Amino acid sequence: MKKVIKRVYRQLLSFERVRNFYCYLRAIYFCKIKKNLTDFNNISDSTWKYTLDSNKRAVYDNNINLPKHPNRKTIFQIGKSLGGSKSNLLLEAVKQKYSRSEFKNLKLLSIGPRSEGEIFNLFANGFELRNITSIDLFSYSPLIQLGDMHNLNFDYDEFDIVLMGWCLAYSNDKEKVLSEVKKVLKPDGIMVIGHTVLSSPDNEILKKRGYLVASPIEKINSLNDLDNFCNIVGFKMFYSKVLDRKIIYGASK
Repeated sequence: MKKVIKRVYRQLLSFERVRNFYCYLRAIYFCKIKKNLTDFNNISDSTWKYTLDSNKRAVYDNNINLPKHPNRKTIFQIGKSLGGSKSNLLLEAVKQKYSRSEFKNLKLLSIGPRSEGEIFNLFANGFELRNITSIDLFSYSPLIQLGDMHNLNFDYDEFDIVLMGWCLAYSNDKEKVLSEVKKVLKPDGIMVIGHTVLSSPDNEILKKRGYLVASPIEKINSLNDLDNFCNIVGFKMFYSKVLDRKIIYGASK
């Protein structure tokens, strides 16, 4: 019976709208009712100064010390888009190395998921929750640990996969982040990065948003830039895809 329930649970969460609504309800419960939202107390100086509030309000837009977001949509201050569907782009790279039947036995680290959506999407795709570890600079969920990608407090060679969905841009020291990722990956492990190249110059972003969203230090403006950073610490690219301004990059240790 437990296996049947788990299979149905996994199948339901594979539907984006169902997963998004489920994650929204959980965010309401943990943020507004349980008041679980907590910030990491030891954020590295290598983290861009606006990172915490800029990402936190994507989940719970409350007590944020930034100008109002021009496009953010919320209901009762909780973000409407929490389903983690962008992680499907990262999974395309993962599937170049592993079959879905192997997912259940792989240990995975998700860096900077913000909400539970990415975690439940991974579960819906065949990963086991017990094998998924997630860290972020803030957390409202028991599924997300507090932590900083500049100092990954895990064992050497612990994970088969590290996912970095749209978080590397917030670092002032990208080589440090990539070195930390390499440290915790198994010898045959893989890293998958999602990155968006900003289309507007810094002055236009400042005019529109009132602050620079991503770090202006060591900016990544192309697939070649990203590959160069990864090559410095010894990663070897096995997958790349550019979709409009989105770069999906997979590399092995």
